[in-house]
Amino acid sequence: MKRLVLLLSILVFPLLTINCSFIPQNSEEIAQGSWSHYKQTFIQEGRVFRPKNNNDTVSEGQAYGMLRAVLMNDHKIFDECLVWTENKLSRKKSDGDSLLAWHYENGTVSETKAASDADIDYAYSLILAYRKWNDESYLMLANEVLKSILEHETAVINDKLYLLPWPKQNNSSNGFIALNPSYYAPSHFKLFFEISGDKRWLELVDTTYYILGRLLDMPGDLKEGHLVPDWITVDSKGNLSQLPGKPISYGWDSVRIPLRIAADYYLYGDSRALDVLRLFSAFFEKEYSKESTEDPYENALFYSAAYAATETTGSPVSAAILKRLRKCIRKNNEGYYYNDNDDYYINSISWLPEYYNTIKKTGKLQHAPLRSENMQ
Repeated sequence: MKRLVLLLSILVFPLLTINCSFIPQNSEEIAQGSWSHYKQTFIQEGRVFRPKNNNDTVSEGQAYGMLRAVLMNDHKIFDECLVWTENKLSRKKSDGDSLLAWHYENGTVSETKAASDADIDYAYSLILAYRKWNDESYLMLANEVLKSILEHETAVINDKLYLLPWPKQNNSSNGFIALNPSYYAPSHFKLFFEISGDKRWLELVDTTYYILGRLLDMPGDLKEGHLVPDWITVDSKGNLSQLPGKPISYGWDSVRIPLRIAADYYLYGDSRALDVLRLFSAFFEKEYSKESTEDPYENALFYSAAYAATETTGSPVSAAILKRLRKCIRKNNEGYYYNDNDDYYINSISWLPEYYNTIKKTGKLQHAPLRSENMQ
């Protein structure tokens, strides 16, 4: 998989020493053990911090912590993170909306601009918490956030509704708008529609598959096999192109795409999700078959994305990829972690395949179904 390693150059780092005798095999044990490590290593009094970035905090991290807490049924940690987030990152006073300020460091907010991937994950975690613990205050706040997202972080371009990466006023006026495909989460949008009844969320579902379809089918510089770049732009006519200053590469952001799309297939059975994942899976199968030996570099985040695509589509290489993912697991006194004890981002996401493997066995994976006439 050397070619894929080059595509993931920003993800690559030397493989840490592996204890080959320790490779956990139980999904529930891994999910619980990695949560134990995560909350003890990255969460203090409700703040999710990044050790490798001078212990700062980003809104994305607060949303990851809350989403993980509700999925792991940890009510105490969820509430602690919620209180800290609202007290420190809420833009109600600074900007008059219910979005979250992006960056907190040295005891204060250093960047009030919001990030829509954090805002949608934040709202999603609140809705799941309402459904799990039946607290109306979670739902009330979630609806406030959803209204702010639609008002400030979406725009109609050439008759199509797009999710912007940040509020409209933060976009430049150079004739195009930046987009990040990994910010689009169709299963989130469908749940938001169920809660709010606002069909604009279903428009964003359609936009998700429109963007991915264009990128996966587009010849030329915007196509790297069957992988999607981190950043692109859209102009007033709906044309997609490279974002100036950003490489056309599958990187830290894009690895979230197979995980988000797999969630849509498992939660809602959308056939478009399976079509996208088949293209990703075909690429991963091709790259995987080129190597008969272990890579000199390993990254759990990459393998979690590859497993999401290959397992969902029934690929014969999915079991081998899961094995590689699990070989990235380490163990210490706090529990299980992936690759690097202090890497907040890898450890925020890489555990998701184990969670889904656990939930699939119970048959409790489905959200309330959408009405069929609103699905497509």
